[in-house]
Amino acid sequence: MSTLATQLASKSCAKDLSLQNPLATQAYAGLLAYDTLYAASCLTSAETGNYCYADAVSNTSAPTSSYVYYLPLGMSLPAGTRPACTPCLKDTMSIFAAAASDRKGDFRGDYAQAAQVVDLTCGPGFVDASVASNGGAKMGGSSMVGVVALVAILFNSIL
Repeated sequence: MSTLATQLASKSCAKDLSLQNPLATQAYAGLLAYDTLYAASCLTSAETGNYCYADAVSNTSAPTSSYVYYLPLGMSLPAGTRPACTPCLKDTMSIFAAAASDRKGDFRGDYAQAAQVVDLTCGPGFVDASVASNGGAKMGGSSMVGVVALVAILFNSIL
């Protein structure tokens, strides 16, 4: 998918991306996020045997636990997010930390902000907060294309 993102940025939609066309930037963000979200969606909980994402979505005692899965799509954690401090959250954020180190500023900033929230909720050092934000422009915000991509990735990994 990263190859498709490169092609999109260099050929097909270069002008649209430079003009910040929402559809183009959302598609680009979704393509960049694919590998990261796929890796995170394959994590399973040693405690429940379920996919970590499924546990996060169905967690009624910490209903904001699934919000971290939207970070690679360029979506910041909403105010008041308090995910459950589980090994799944730690492992998911570890995957995201590695990806944020390699990606453009939009994801680094979202990851850095989320790492602070998680460390405030779960305790210092729960996640890697060393990935610094470089203040890059956001791509897509609350993108419907991104949400559809996330659901498709997670659904396919569960099947």
